[in-house]
Amino acid sequence: MPKNRQVYLLDPQQLTPETIAVTFAKTSRSPESFRDIASELSTEKSAEFHEKWVVGYGHSSVAEHAILHIAVENISRLAVECLESNRLASYTEKSTRYQKWDQESFYIPSELKNEKLIKAYIDINSLLFKTYQESLPVVQNEIAKQNPRKENESEAGWERRIRSLYVDVSRFLLPASSLANVGMTINARALEHAIRKMLSHSLDEVKKIGEEIKLVSKTNVPTLV
Repeated sequence: MPKNRQVYLLDPQQLTPETIAVTFAKTSRSPESFRDIASELSTEKSAEFHEKWVVGYGHSSVAEHAILHIAVENISRLAVECLESNRLASYTEKSTRYQKWDQESFYIPSELKNEKLIKAYIDINSLLFKTYQESLPVVQNEIAKQNPRKENESEAGWERRIRSLYVDVSRFLLPASSLANVGMTINARALEHAIRKMLSHSLDEVKKIGEEIKLVSKTNVPTLV
């Protein structure tokens, strides 16, 4: 008698990322359902499996089933680009098209040691951000002329409609030092590769981000990262 088709989720709120990875890995040798395989696993058993097969024998593809959602805040847009160069992941970042940056929203590199260089760097960034902020109402006024308020359109609705248009123009004044937030969804195998790249990067900021991502990731996937 044919078996009925089954499609269901393995809930990450009930199972750890490492346990889900083992559950999928074991289906290559086990005739049991994914539910049955998962029910027999514990965090300890999952860690032992990964220690043997992923770490010991190098079956890294198993780690692709362990998914992490990592929030990274207040890093430079340059660092964001370095992070997002790892394409086997999903990213959503603070948008320069919809949000406005304030005067102090820029990163100061630790590589700058000379006081004159630091002052020059801060002065240039401050000027760029001041110019950016001053440009917003000017560009907004021009965009408003080209996109007049519609009949029965509220003031707030009109502002929302034209906001992305004028903010999008002014954002090109923002430097690579601008601070941003980025949310990343990535599997453990790709994450390991990303961490290696970051830890060997020439920029101190990117190295430190790599160290911090590794630290927080090990709380969920201690064996795989």
